[in-house]
Amino acid sequence: MKRTIFLLFLIATLSVRGAGINDYYKVENIPAPKGLDVQIGGLTFLPDGRLAACFHRGEVYTYNPKTKIWKLFADGLHEPLGIIAEDNHTLVVMQRPELTRLRDTDGDGEADHYQTISDDFGMTGNYHEFSFGPTRDKAGNYYIGLNLASSGASIRPEIRGEFRHYGISREQFYKNHRSGSGRMYSATPYRGWIMKVTPQHKTIPFAPGFRSPNGVNFDMQGRLWASDNQGDWLGTSKLFHVKEGNFYGHPASLVWTKEWEKGRNPLKVPPAEFDEKRTRAAVLFPQGSMANSPTQMLSDTTKGKFGPFTEQLLVGEMNRPRIMRILVDEVAGETQGACLPFMDNGGLRRGMHRFAFAPDGSLWVGQTHLSWVGANGLQRISWTGKMPMSVSAMNLSDTGFKISFTKPLSQVADENFAFQRYYYKYHQGYGSPQLGKEPIKITALNLAPDRKSVSIDLEKLNPGYVYQLNLQNITASDKTPALNTYICYTLNRLTNGDDKAPHLTTGNSSKSRPARSAAKVVQAKPTALKGADQIFEAEDAGRKGPSLAKNNGGYTGKGFVDFQANSGEHLNWIIQTKSAGDSSLSFRYALAGGNRPLKLKVNGKVIAKALPFSSTGSWSNWKSISIDTPLKVGLNEIFLESTGTSGPNIDHLLIRRK
Repeated sequence: MKRTIFLLFLIATLSVRGAGINDYYKVENIPAPKGLDVQIGGLTFLPDGRLAACFHRGEVYTYNPKTKIWKLFADGLHEPLGIIAEDNHTLVVMQRPELTRLRDTDGDGEADHYQTISDDFGMTGNYHEFSFGPTRDKAGNYYIGLNLASSGASIRPEIRGEFRHYGISREQFYKNHRSGSGRMYSATPYRGWIMKVTPQHKTIPFAPGFRSPNGVNFDMQGRLWASDNQGDWLGTSKLFHVKEGNFYGHPASLVWTKEWEKGRNPLKVPPAEFDEKRTRAAVLFPQGSMANSPTQMLSDTTKGKFGPFTEQLLVGEMNRPRIMRILVDEVAGETQGACLPFMDNGGLRRGMHRFAFAPDGSLWVGQTHLSWVGANGLQRISWTGKMPMSVSAMNLSDTGFKISFTKPLSQVADENFAFQRYYYKYHQGYGSPQLGKEPIKITALNLAPDRKSVSIDLEKLNPGYVYQLNLQNITASDKTPALNTYICYTLNRLTNGDDKAPHLTTGNSSKSRPARSAAKVVQAKPTALKGADQIFEAEDAGRKGPSLAKNNGGYTGKGFVDFQANSGEHLNWIIQTKSAGDSSLSFRYALAGGNRPLKLKVNGKVIAKALPFSSTGSWSNWKSISIDTPLKVGLNEIFLESTGTSGPNIDHLLIRRK
């Protein structure tokens, strides 16, 4: 009897507390062919129900969900990062150097005809020149995204396309690309652009201003979207509604527009000038809390087979096991909206890279890491049929927001809705902190008669801010709590059309150089060297410019130090020793790609003009570089300085006495 009462109490308790994400969505791991590096670059379903997947190392396979059999369709491709099925025998793949059509002409399930659709864009051989897409509109045009090159590496002696870079000759650039290249650059046509490729294979520049558009796709309303990753000129990661001819913020690609003055250097143009031209992102993903590296956007086309979010947008995230949901809002003729987590963990892996809906309404997910963060593999997500309690829409009003839910609400009050706002600076630097951060007071709250929406008036409502909403103790009338209670709305434009936001840009000096906010300065404190081997954490060192971070795992201590600007930043330790002698200085660091040397000085003497911090493969893979130097009795200053290519993430300094 006692056991029965306990079980009834447990069931009642669980019904009040509600279910987790796995009560609503089931995640299944799909086995891959043996020996395959399962980094997935693209997924698509053929009309006959088979899945087609392209892989980072160049293979294309088909998979029959009924028989669970994989079959090799094509191989030998160069880093394919997107795929579309034209029919049961034809696939279109975006390789790094070209858009390619693969045909099975004899019906044996293997491609025997490879056709170049378009290679009418430049390549320098820089490691960061990824090519994304394709997606296709109703007229049969394809759209692709071209990544910028990174200053972490130079260009090859042989390039494809015209060389053009701020008045620097190709030979000068090859010898010293760091001289005025900027963090990311576009040295050949049309790096940093979204391109349109017609059914007649004509390639047309469509829209400039992108850094790393790892996600190009259409929604069900025919709008073209592209995600972009935080970096220089991007204070945080973004999702853009892309229209032909608009400029989307990163100026490196402007050198390929007809209007740009040849030889003019975008790095010497005030950000305010670009801000007047740019189209702001429809959605900002707050760095560190929402997304660090957003990937493909996909519309829910399942007509309810995947749950209550039909026609809404889903976006992947590389750095954590998360899929996000986008709540699009049309305001005064422009597109903006909110983002919130859709699925967190629940069996998902990191590296949520590519997506495709199957005919049965399940979502197939491919992971990758691209020598960065992430994972690999293939998963299938299906809806259990149970209705989750979650936000279904967030719409701007004249005085605040209307928040809609999938289920009727129980009683609500002001304290259930916590608003704050902040903005990200538009500037040349890498990323931006959250600026102008402040809580926003609720002045009125009204629950709709059907209890499925609430209208909230706010004390402050201005364009150019992210309005963050945290739901607190929100439950449905059936007592199930709300899932995914963290929501961020990007307010670009008020309902009256006002979009003025001068606070987003930095000022400029009389010499038209971009102004920079004062770098944070932390004074180094003397620390005694007590043993033969001793670690000195980077977060305890002195610094000017680099920031403290924890967003990549594997570090020792409480975090690591992240260099931001290309040059002029430093990190320094003051070490007190009781005796003189030779020592080994070993710096533990991480760097996803390229080479970012730092100048090393000890007691004011240059020990290495360019200590070579080369790629460790990813930001979470840590290695060490060592160099010998004498230390004197007393205080010794060990000084690392960026000199043109920013720097790696530094975890700690290990000193070994000889």
